[in-house]
Amino acid sequence: MRAEGFTLIELVVIILVLGILAAVAAPKFFNLSGYQERAAYDEVAGAVRYAQKLAVASGCEVQVELSGNSYALQQHATDCTTGSFVTISGHPITANNFSGVTVSASPSSFVFDAMGRTSNPVAVTVGGYSFNVIAETGSVDAP
Repeated sequence: MRAEGFTLIELVVIILVLGILAAVAAPKFFNLSGYQERAAYDEVAGAVRYAQKLAVASGCEVQVELSGNSYALQQHATDCTTGSFVTISGHPITANNFSGVTVSASPSSFVFDAMGRTSNPVAVTVGGYSFNVIAETGSVDAP
């Protein structure tokens, strides 16, 4: 008569293998910083694209400010070309502050004109990712 089941040695080996896999693989699943950086990058690129399209659609200048760990989209308070810029409320992308992700641009603020162009090319860095805004067209070159 043959007994069915696992021997004690087999069980110990399986537990040992599972422990090694857990020690190696678990940190990769619980480290979210890479995902947070990519999400912030996608959001900033989307916000800059939105600002360019809003400038074209409204015929009014739209300013983008990028610094620290946040961004802001702004338009003139009184009319399309004069007065101070104020933050746009109610745009589709509402969360503009990122914890632990650095946002920078050169220059740190830029304006899309009514044709969707900027006066200078812009290089934007979000965490370890970057994209460019082409001055002549206002196109956001984000991979």
